[in-house]
Amino acid sequence: MNPSLALAVAVAAVLVAAEAGAGARPAPKPPEGAAEYQAPPRPTDGTNMALTIEKLEKGFEPERPLLIWAIGSSFTNGLGDGSTLVELLKPRFPNMPKVVYKRFAGNSTPYHLTRGWARHLVIPDQPDVVILYNFGKADDLEKLIVDLRRGTTADILVGTIHWCLPHEKQWPDPELPCSHQDIPKLRAVCEKHGVELVENRREMTEYMLANKLEMKSLLADAVHENAYASLMTNMNIARHFSRPAKFAYDPRSRERRLDAAASPDVKLAGKWAKGAGSVTTSEKGATIEVSFTGSRIDLIAWRHAEGGSAEAWLDGKRAGEAPVFSCGYIQPDPKNAPLPPNPPRDRSPHRLTLGSNIVPQSWTLTMASDTGDYELVGSVTGSDGTGNNRKPFTSKSGQITIEPDLWRQPESNRTGDKWTFDVTRPTVGRVEFKGERAKFRLTLAQSLPNAPHTLKLVSEGPGPVSIAAFDTFEPPMK
Repeated sequence: MNPSLALAVAVAAVLVAAEAGAGARPAPKPPEGAAEYQAPPRPTDGTNMALTIEKLEKGFEPERPLLIWAIGSSFTNGLGDGSTLVELLKPRFPNMPKVVYKRFAGNSTPYHLTRGWARHLVIPDQPDVVILYNFGKADDLEKLIVDLRRGTTADILVGTIHWCLPHEKQWPDPELPCSHQDIPKLRAVCEKHGVELVENRREMTEYMLANKLEMKSLLADAVHENAYASLMTNMNIARHFSRPAKFAYDPRSRERRLDAAASPDVKLAGKWAKGAGSVTTSEKGATIEVSFTGSRIDLIAWRHAEGGSAEAWLDGKRAGEAPVFSCGYIQPDPKNAPLPPNPPRDRSPHRLTLGSNIVPQSWTLTMASDTGDYELVGSVTGSDGTGNNRKPFTSKSGQITIEPDLWRQPESNRTGDKWTFDVTRPTVGRVEFKGERAKFRLTLAQSLPNAPHTLKLVSEGPGPVSIAAFDTFEPPMK
C-alpha cells in the first residue's frame, strides 16, 4: 500500500462477536443511477469450503460458535465487524450456529507482517475460517497460507482487492498487476494450496462497467472502499459460503470424530459400562486410550454432580508435562513512544520463534536505547540476553529467537518501550468431570507435531468418568 495514502487512516484492532440472531443494519445505497449489486452463489463457489459448509449446515455437538478470523491491513478493517457477512449467510443457512468473527488489522500491514499475527493470534485460537482480504506479494501470501495450513484445519478465503486510485493505469483490466497485488500469481498460489479465491476485483469490474461507474464511485478516499463497496466485497465473500457441485476435499481428511464406544482407534481397559452414546467408569485406574494423527485432540464428555477426574497422558508422558508449547500475541505497552498515526502494534516485533529448553512463563522485552538495543527477561528464566532490533537474536537459554525482518518500524522504538508475551503449554494434565449435568468439549492438546499420537485418560475414581467421543484435527500440511 502507498504509505502516503495509508497513513491517512489509522486502523484499530477489533474483536467482535457476531451472532446469527443479531439484527440487520440498514443497507447502504448503490451509487446514484447504478443498479443494486447481486452476488448469488455459482456451482463452483465453496469448492474449498467443505468443513465450513458442513458446520454451517449441521452445527456442532455439543454447541459451540463457528469462529472466523480476519487479519490484515485497513482493507481488512474495511470489511466491518462481521455482522454484514453473518446477515448475508443467515438466509442460506437458517440453522447455522452462532458466529464469532475476530479481526486484527494494522495500518498498511501486508501479508509479510501478518504472518506474525497468524502465528501468535490466529493459530492458537484454532479458527474454522480465515479471511485474508489484504495486499502484498504472492510469495509472502504463500508463506502465510503455509503457516495456516500447518497449524490449523481452517478453510481459507483470499480476496482480490477493489480498485484504488493508484491503479488508474491498470483500469479496467482486473488481471494487470498493480501496486497492491499481482492477481495471476496470487491465483496460482491459491490453486496450489486449495484456498478459496474470491475474485472480488473481477466481479466489481463487471458491475462498474455495466453501470458506467468510475473508481471514485466506490471509494471513501484514494484507497479505501466506501460503504457500498464494502457491502459488495462482503457479498462476494459470502457467495463462497455455499455448497458447490463438488468439494475439493473430504472433511474427514482433516477433522474426525472417534466414538468412544465404537471406534477401533479407541481402546478401553478396566471396568467400563457402555451406554447410549458414551462409556462410563468409576474404577480407579481404568483407562481409555485413543490413537490419532494430527495436531489437536478434543474430548467430548459428560459432567455429573458426583463426577470424578482423570489424568491425561500424551505419547507415554504426563500431558501436563508434555514438551508442547505455544506463544501468544506480542503485546506492546500502550505507553510505548508515540508515532501518530501508527499505534504501538504497528511498531513491534510481529513474530518470534520458540527454540529449545522451553519453560512456560511470561516474557518482557524492553528497549535499552534509542538505537534498537533491548533486553529479554523471563519471569522464570530471568535475564536471557540482549540484542538489537535490526539483528537476528537467540536468547542465552535458546528458548526465544527473534527475526528482525518481521520487526516493524524498528527505527521508531525508544528507550523504555516494552512488549510482553506468554509461552504456555497447550495441554491439559487433568480432566474434571464433576459439575452440573451437561455435555462438554475440552481441548486436551493442540500445537502438537502433525503426526501419529496416543492420548490416554486414567480414571482417578471414585466418581464417574463418562466419555462420548474424541474430535481429532489433522491440518492438510505437515
